Amino acid sequence: MMNRSLKFTCGALLSAATLGLALPAAAQSYDGWCYQKGSSARTKGTVIGAAAGGVLGNVVAGKGNKTEGTILGAIVGGVIGNQVAKKNKEKETASANCLNSRYYVYDRGYYEPPSPPDGYRIAYFTQRPYYSSYWVKRDGEDYRYRR
Repeated sequence: MMNRSLKFTCGALLSAATLGLALPAAAQSYDGWCYQKGSSARTKGTVIGAAAGGVLGNVVAGKGNKTEGTILGAIVGGVIGNQVAKKNKEKETASANCLNSRYYVYDRGYYEPPSPPDGYRIAYFTQRPYYSSYWVKRDGEDYRYRR
């Protein structure tokens, strides 16, 4: 059975991890978006991190605390794995690789992009990647961007 301080620590870590993953996205100001090939890197990073953390937590935990060590290690490892995969995904996003080389800019305020085609995801950008032309979406139609 987990002791009271370990339960509190696990709960605090889980709360902080949840808040830490949600807050940065809300504070961003985006320049535009595009469709990119879908990726499950963050899910894989979380699972691999949790597995490695669980094993490490079990090994490091003192006698009689193996279960608690495994659980705490899995939580911390999962959060770390998720964040490492997130950083790698941001690097992937920075290189653009937009579907049909179409990067859409927000020229008349923010709007929610249409759903992506199957196998693609919406990638948001804070800085505009280099393309010879940019696009805007108005009334469901694509137009070349002109200031």
